[in-house]
This record gives sequence, C-alpha cells and structure tokens, in this order.
Amino acid sequence: MEYKNIFITGATGVVGKPLLQKLIKNNHNIYALARSEETMKDLTDLGVSPIKGDLFESSLYDQLQDAKIDAIFHVAGMNKMCAKNPDAMFNINIEGTKKMLGLGNNLGIKKFIYTSSAVTLGEEKGLPGNEEATHRGSFLSNYEKSKYQAEVEAFKFKKDFEFVSVNPSSVQGPGRVSGTAKLLISSLNKKYPPLLKNNISIIDIDNCTEGHYNALVYGVDNERYVLNSFHVSSEELIEKVKNTTSWNGSPIYIPKRILKLASPIFDLVSLFSSGDSIICRESVRVLTHGHLYDGSKAERDLKLEYIHVDGFIHKIISWLISQGLIELEIQKES
Repeated sequence: MEYKNIFITGATGVVGKPLLQKLIKNNHNIYALARSEETMKDLTDLGVSPIKGDLFESSLYDQLQDAKIDAIFHVAGMNKMCAKNPDAMFNINIEGTKKMLGLGNNLGIKKFIYTSSAVTLGEEKGLPGNEEATHRGSFLSNYEKSKYQAEVEAFKFKKDFEFVSVNPSSVQGPGRVSGTAKLLISSLNKKYPPLLKNNISIIDIDNCTEGHYNALVYGVDNERYVLNSFHVSSEELIEKVKNTTSWNGSPIYIPKRILKLASPIFDLVSLFSSGDSIICRESVRVLTHGHLYDGSKAERDLKLEYIHVDGFIHKIISWLISQGLIELEIQKES
C-alpha cells in the first residue's frame, strides 16, 4: 500500500468521521488529531492512534516523527455564519492550514489532501461553478473569504509533496441534522413552510467520503476537484419529496427582495443579542445567491459514481423517519 500511514485532522466532524471509517475499513495505520481526552478514548477504541492537541500544537511533529506518515488528510476547519468576531475562523482556516502544510514538509509525507469548499469557486449567480470558474471578486460570507484565502495560500505554499484540493458542495446525508438538513427537517414538519426559490447543490455524504479517499489514490498534484452529486431547484426538490413521501405541504415562497430589504434589521437585532445570530445580512446573501456546482471532473478523474437526486431523497427521508425526526411515510412504488 503506497499510503499506509495516514494523519487526519477533523476526524470527528461531518466529513472527517465517515472518512475515518473508510480509512479503518481499508486497513490504514491512522493517526488522528484529538483535542479532548474523550475524543482520544473514542479514537483508541476504534484502533486509531490519537494525537493530542489542535492545529497549532507545537508537539505534533514530536508525536508523529516516528510514525512514517505517508499522507495527511486536513479536514478540520471552521464554518461560522453571522459571527460577531470571525477572527478565530480566519485563523483556523488559513493559518491552521499553513501549519499542517508545514508539518507535512517536516514529516516528509508523499501526499496532502486538503478539504476546501466549493464556495471558493465564487461563481456568478445562476452560472455553474467548476474548477475553471473565475471568482466574482466579492465574497458572500466570511467563511467563503476564509476558505478562498486558505486555498490560495495552500497552492502557493512551498511544498515537498503532492497536494490535492477537494472542494465539496453542501454535504448532506444520514447523520447530518444541521445546515440544509435542519431546514429540510423543519420544512417537512410544517404544512406551510417558508422557503426561497433557489438553486441547491448537494454532495451526498457517502460520495463525499469516496471523493476524498479517491483523491488520495487518483488525485493529481496541484489539482482541485469539485464534489457535487447533483443540483436541483428548490421547487423541483419539493415536488420530488412529495412524490416520494406522504408529505402534502404547500411551501410559502418568500420573495428574495423582501429578505434582502429586511437584512439590515437582522443585523441590528444581532447587535443586541447575547450570542451569534442565525440570520443576518451575511446569511441572507448566501441564501439568496444559491449555487449551481459541476462535479463532473471529480466524477471522471476520481472514478466516482454520484447518487441520483431521487435516490438521495429516498435515502435521507428514510433515515430521518428512522430517527424520529419527521413523521412521514415513504410512498410505495406502483
């Protein structure tokens, strides 16, 4: 095995957790970053060697120098919408990535797989975004800006190993109950859910895991790969959900201009709230922009088989029902 010994960051997150399971299944020797004693114990129970610390831990090299690490999966990052102080997010996403790249040089690794994001493409509204897209020049969110800057820094960093960037769209699937999944759960538990007419791009969690792993096996040095299973309009998605389940709700589509006009009010409310808000001018920009991502390069070059939107809906709805998060029935095929 060319990449036997693996170091992974973010192994307990949405993307990292199933990737860790994939690495275990494929019999790699795995070393995973762990910030807490509880995580260290959980990793040990899985047969994974825990490495204590965070991205800025000065002893990482000392802990790993005898492990003969072949490759690093840098999955860890921060995505904080409407943060009053985004400095920590910029520090983790940019400086933390540079720290891991430096660690890779010091350890003499062969390959580095970086989990970026499809938002770094910065595609114009309504246009499909792929690896060749030119960034629009303005940022919808601080998260987009931090990941874009991190990716720029990563590509220009002086590296002694192969570097591959993986750019997933919105990661969804069984086990995910936040972000778009939270909106889906909320909508399906209402008769008249408020929604926006928009373009939605999704990477199925299993496709995302396969894409990351195959980037290790097939990914070409200094290339980036957009991971996107499918894109669909919100109206099409609702119709497919209706055709798949017993849900008979009727969404109330909010005009985007209303949301945009109200965004200064959201910011004002946020100023007087004790914590970070869930809606603000920043999140309104993201919500009203929508995304159309093209993952065909990864499908071809990383040898992926993306799930179809209908299969994904059946899969995620079945899981949500099994978890008691929605009370619906899957329609039987006639």
